[in-house]
Amino acid sequence: MGVKVVERRGPKKKTSPRRRRHSGTLGATLFVLLSVVFALALLLSYLALFFNPTQYPVPMFFGLYFIPIVLLNVLMLVIALLRRRMAVLIPIVALIPSLFLVDRFVRFGQEEPVLAGKDVKVLSYNLGRYAAGGRKVTSNEAVAGVRRFLVDQDADIVCLQEFMSPDTLSLGAYLPDYPYQARHLFKGERYFGNVTLSKYPIRETQALTFPQSRNLSLVTDIDVDGRTLRVYNCHLESYSISFTALIKKLFHKESFTDEVVQVHERVHVATRRRSEQVELLLRSEAESPWPNLVCGDFNDTPISYTYHKLIQTKKDSFVESGNGFSSTYSVLWPMLRVDYILLPQEWAAAHHETFRIPWSDHYPVTTTVLIEQ
Repeated sequence: MGVKVVERRGPKKKTSPRRRRHSGTLGATLFVLLSVVFALALLLSYLALFFNPTQYPVPMFFGLYFIPIVLLNVLMLVIALLRRRMAVLIPIVALIPSLFLVDRFVRFGQEEPVLAGKDVKVLSYNLGRYAAGGRKVTSNEAVAGVRRFLVDQDADIVCLQEFMSPDTLSLGAYLPDYPYQARHLFKGERYFGNVTLSKYPIRETQALTFPQSRNLSLVTDIDVDGRTLRVYNCHLESYSISFTALIKKLFHKESFTDEVVQVHERVHVATRRRSEQVELLLRSEAESPWPNLVCGDFNDTPISYTYHKLIQTKKDSFVESGNGFSSTYSVLWPMLRVDYILLPQEWAAAHHETFRIPWSDHYPVTTTVLIEQ
C-alpha cells in the first residue's frame, strides 16, 4: 500500500493593492506622456506648411515624416479607445487637422469628372540620370525602358528631369520622336538637365536657372490649338542624401557619425536653396501673360513650405483625380511624394496616374488636363 504524500504549499503572496495602483498609475502616466509627444510632433508637422524652413527649420523635419507621425497618433488613439482612457482626447485633437491633409497622400473611390474642354495629356518623370535608383538595372536597360514607356503613354506634353546623354549628337537615341523639343543641359562628364517634348508647337523657351545650383525650371510657351500655355518643367534642389549608404554606415559608428553631420549640413543648404528657388519661380509665374502649368520634381512633400507656396493659385492633379497612394519616390514607399503636376484653378484634371516602374528612383506621373474653353 503506497504512502500518500501531501504537498504543503505556503500561503500565496498577494500583490499589494498599493503596488498595483502604483504600477497602473505609472503606466497611465507614460501613456499620456507618449501621447503628448506624438501629438506635439504632429502639430509641428502642420507648421511646416507655413514657416519658411530657411528661418525655422524644425517644422520641416516633422513635415517630412508626416505619414508615420500620423500613424503613431492613430495607434495611440486605438489603444486609448480599447483601454477607455481619458487620454483619448490627446490624439483626437492632434489628428483633426490631418483629416484635411491626408488626401494629398492617399485617395480611394474617387470618380473621374466628366467635363468638356480641350484635353491635353501631360507626363512628368525624373529619370535619375538613368541610374535606375540603385536597382539591378543597367543604364542601357533603363534607357530602353524609359523610351518604351514614353512611346506607350503617348502624352501630348512630356516633362523630363535629370535627363542624361553622353553628347548632344546622340540625344535622338535617348528620346522618342516628338516634333517639338526644348532642353537645357549642363555639361559635366555627360550632359544632364531638363527636357520638354511636345506634340504642339513650342513658341518660346527660356531656362529659369537658380544661383549656386544646377537645378532649374525649363519654361516653354506652347500653342495648343491657338491657346498659349506656359509649362514650368521644374527640378528643385534635392537633399542629395543616400538613405542606403546611411544605413550601411550605421554599423560603423565613426563613419556614421560623420555622415550624420554631413547630412545635417546638406539638408540645411538644400532647404535654403529650395526656398529661394520657390520665390524665383513664383515671381516668374506672376509675370507670365499665359496660364501656367507647373510640374516636375519639387523634392518636397505635400506637407512642406514649397508645396504650400506653389499650390496657392493651382490645383493638384492627384487631389483632383487621383486614386490610391500618391508616393512618387521608390525609397521609403509609400511615404514620399515629391513629383507633381499643378494646373490653373480654371482648368480640371480628368485623370491622374502614378506608374511604379523600375527605370529610376522616381515614379512618373501623368494627368489629362482639361483646358477651359
